[in-house]
Amino acid sequence: MRTAIALWLILLGTALTGCRSTKQPATSPTGLPQSPIVFHDVAGTSGIDFIRTNGAFGKKWVPETMGGGGAFIDYDRDGLLDVLLINSDWWLPNRLPGSRPTMKLYRNLGNGKFDDVSKQTGLDVPIQGMGAAVGDFDNDGFDDLVVTGVHDLRLFKNEDGKRFSNVTAKSGIVNHGWSTSAAWLDYDRDGKLDLFVCNYVKWTIATDVFCGVKIKTYCEPSVFQADSCRLYRNLGSGKFADETNASGLQTNKSKALGVCILDFDQDGWPDIFVANDLMPNALYRNTGKGKFTDIGLETGMAVSESGISRAGMGVDSADMGATGRHAISIGNFTNEGLALYDTSGPPPYIDASTKAGTNLASAPYVTFGLVFSDLDNDSQSDLVITNGHIADTVSITHRGQTYEQPAQVFRNMGDLTFADVSAQAGAGITTPLVGRGLARGDFDNDGRMDLLLIPNFGPCRLLRNESDSKNSWITLKLTGTKSNRNGYGAFVVITAEGKKQTGLCRSGSGYLTASDQRLHFGLGTATGVESVQISWPSGLKETWKDLQPGRQHDLVEGSGTKS
Repeated sequence: MRTAIALWLILLGTALTGCRSTKQPATSPTGLPQSPIVFHDVAGTSGIDFIRTNGAFGKKWVPETMGGGGAFIDYDRDGLLDVLLINSDWWLPNRLPGSRPTMKLYRNLGNGKFDDVSKQTGLDVPIQGMGAAVGDFDNDGFDDLVVTGVHDLRLFKNEDGKRFSNVTAKSGIVNHGWSTSAAWLDYDRDGKLDLFVCNYVKWTIATDVFCGVKIKTYCEPSVFQADSCRLYRNLGSGKFADETNASGLQTNKSKALGVCILDFDQDGWPDIFVANDLMPNALYRNTGKGKFTDIGLETGMAVSESGISRAGMGVDSADMGATGRHAISIGNFTNEGLALYDTSGPPPYIDASTKAGTNLASAPYVTFGLVFSDLDNDSQSDLVITNGHIADTVSITHRGQTYEQPAQVFRNMGDLTFADVSAQAGAGITTPLVGRGLARGDFDNDGRMDLLLIPNFGPCRLLRNESDSKNSWITLKLTGTKSNRNGYGAFVVITAEGKKQTGLCRSGSGYLTASDQRLHFGLGTATGVESVQISWPSGLKETWKDLQPGRQHDLVEGSGTKS
């Protein structure tokens, strides 16, 4: 992240702060009345008492500024989303007396309450943690965990929904870098989940650099060498092989913070978008032959319109027009604003964020967490971001900037335009925090997508969606049989009253987080779903007819009608 900003950019950022729209749009893209998108923070009343530490104690070590990840995970397979929160650790473990910070797992009790089960599940362990990824790597029906961190990546096997065992050593996964975001994907479509891990920069306490004049400040990423992302192929029997070199993913031009799995060219093979910090973003196209090719530059999404690499952090994608082609949004640094690419036509793509209305509204902030989600069930994917600066002294050194910053909610108005409706979204959105991770998930199964906001330090926020929307919805939980158990990579097309929507079942999006893996579709005023078509990674294509809205449907590979 850039820590020095020219004066004219600072003044611009100050001016932009007053430009956020607070006007609630009156009608939806279909002309129907809209109700406000509203959230209420229930973390404190639900029993989630997690307080995150970043371990900072005056040394100004860069890793302490970046963490704050977690996950929605149904670890015990009871149909309720549980909450995992990743902590940091004391940089010098014996520096303070008493117990060290640990990550926390909270079990969803189904009555609006959560119970801390970290100790009984074996996850009450200290780790210099960053983020998490959720996937059933051994296809036993229980979701496993990868936890990333500073020189410490761990693979936890879920033992029948009761405990997690650290199987990193026996798995063959070795990653001593500073790992950030991660994602599970079946890149070779053999029915077993492989693992992609983002690595940031090469940093150790011994090689730390003094930045600043007289008084140390946090260094920019340009001070440190890049470190390549890694790809681990699942060999079965709990073993993995590092295929980074063989797959063409080895590079010295990546300082990766965010990852998004998508099928960019709709060929059935999962591709990988990587958001890089002050280096060109990468879009790795899967050739289907065990190889990836970076097409970021030729698609126009690697750098800004002026050819400059931005401070890419969180990244997500969503279908904006029922075409199966995606809009891709990337969080950036102050005065860079969100990037937003419409990939519905041929490349190269132009950053449409200014026209879309997201760039100017986000420009005063440093955006880490970022997710698309249909928050009001009007069949349009909205956009949520979390913001927070790097430097705790930025309000002193840069006029108009703050360390803690509000999150933002952008309502999709159709035609790839958005309205900033944050002002009416509730205190959980507007109250500033040093935002990092952001995950989406329907933890109370009421058909309204909730949010998990994770800061760099302090308490997290569990935002229950209390929007008074009368729109209908449907949730699909996919289970693979010949494909991987999670169904990651399955492409879904639903048709409701003649209108089509698409979705990709996947792991990996946002920043350091894992969201609800179920596919949620808002249906607007539709009263029925004529069909759901699924193209599975195994190659099977099948259809389900006349599904009832307003509930979850469990769709198992092989149980539909073959197409």
